[in-house]
Amino acid sequence: MKLRELIRYSKALLKNNRISTMIICLLPFLPEIFFRFAEATIYSLILYLGDVKPVYLFSGENPLQVVIAVFSSVLRWLTTAPLIYISAFRLCEICYDNRQKNFTPISGVLINGRNFRRSLAVSLWTKFIGLLALVPAGISGIVSYYFIMNTDNLFIVVQTIVLTIILLFFWLNVRITLFAVPFLMAHFPQKSVFRLILHSFKFMRGRHIDMFRLFAAYAFPVLLASPCFLPEMMTAFALSISIYVREDDYSERIKINCRFSKSGSTAKIPYRKRRFTAFADKTEASGFGHNL
Repeated sequence: MKLRELIRYSKALLKNNRISTMIICLLPFLPEIFFRFAEATIYSLILYLGDVKPVYLFSGENPLQVVIAVFSSVLRWLTTAPLIYISAFRLCEICYDNRQKNFTPISGVLINGRNFRRSLAVSLWTKFIGLLALVPAGISGIVSYYFIMNTDNLFIVVQTIVLTIILLFFWLNVRITLFAVPFLMAHFPQKSVFRLILHSFKFMRGRHIDMFRLFAAYAFPVLLASPCFLPEMMTAFALSISIYVREDDYSERIKINCRFSKSGSTAKIPYRKRRFTAFADKTEASGFGHNL
């Protein structure tokens, strides 16, 4: 599907659902904003009531500030992770069948302990992998800054800057791949967290350019009027993931049928292939998300 068609179809999916979809897309940001403001309020009280220099609240030298920062970060992770999964789950439901009126209740997804554990594990692992992917770009950027400030060799400066830009593009590729993990978790509820993350790298191979184009198309609208265009961007992204999932399922079916079309008995088909076909048929017949 071309980008223009994808955007037009995603807008059609939002018809009569824009407000509710906007609330779903903003859910993961609410705990972040709440705990950031709470943390700032506590710091303000410490400055007002105690004899503490403002620099100590940002240097990590104050033990109380470190405890508050760690506690706030843990609470943010615990509350944001399931909300990210809920947002991805509901967007995938909309893209799977926008004609259905009764979606899976959010409360039912929240109280599911398995969903909470998996969403928390996915959030922690994606953050860790994203930081690892950013380390080479950070080191290259520091080296570039060192050469800019301490040498007149233009060739070395240009080479280190170009290397930093290339490593930043590598980090963006990794971040886009990890951004798709919650959506893949909604599509494949039976897969473990490690299999989901490994599958996401294989799943997004050769598809990063399309995602770059999609995010670039919505970059300025989202920055200028984020609440208005965020549902369109996220719905378009979820729709892309849904289309890619169906493309992979169709390709896998074609491979299985071509490989074993001459076999007269299903017993000759390997167990993993028969299990995949049965699972695909069951998912397609039962509807998205009903096996959660």
